[in-house]
Amino acid sequence: MCNNGWVKRRGLLLSFLCLCLFLFGVKIDAPSPDQNQSPMEQREEKLKAFREKRNQFFKTDPRSPLKEVERKKFNGLHYYPIDVAYAMVGSIKRYPIDPKPIYVNLPTSKGREKKYVKYGQFKFKWSGKEYALQIYRPLGGGELFLPFKDKTSEKETYPHGRYLTIEPMPGGKVLIDFNRAHNPFCEFNEKYTCPFAPRENWLGIPIRAGEKRFRESIPHEVK
Repeated sequence: MCNNGWVKRRGLLLSFLCLCLFLFGVKIDAPSPDQNQSPMEQREEKLKAFREKRNQFFKTDPRSPLKEVERKKFNGLHYYPIDVAYAMVGSIKRYPIDPKPIYVNLPTSKGREKKYVKYGQFKFKWSGKEYALQIYRPLGGGELFLPFKDKTSEKETYPHGRYLTIEPMPGGKVLIDFNRAHNPFCEFNEKYTCPFAPRENWLGIPIRAGEKRFRESIPHEVK
């Protein structure tokens, strides 16, 4: 009897709560449809949105690296056509940190080097050949850093290399999409200090994806 009474009271309470939710419009948040979505899904649409957002940042955001005179005439950054073949899925092979991490000094636009921790290595295949890129982490932590240089540098893209974004994927994998390769801020304004791609991240192939030279700016002297 006691158990049956408890079950009835519990049922009445649940019914009352459901009625309140219906009458007063109380919402229980549902998971976002994009919450567990793979970065490769709708890749072209995501890349177009990324480019539009970046253009908007350069044009209107007070943190834009563009000088005022360039912002007034800015009509958008220059990109290669989107090619999802340049989206590489793989794993990062971590370097050991015991007994101590591996350190590396990267050259910068101001002539002095900047010290990083060598975090890991990402391998990918292109035209049947395997290539490797080194990934770095700032001292004290922070976002992973992946600068690279390729055969388009100096003529079609920024002379000292571009930066890549590392996107996490399910199962511990990562996505590195060359369509998101972007120029460092010192391509647009010499006041910034930008690390350059070290020689170990120079690819012997052209990567015709991502951001091109900013042709509206004053050309950099190629040394």
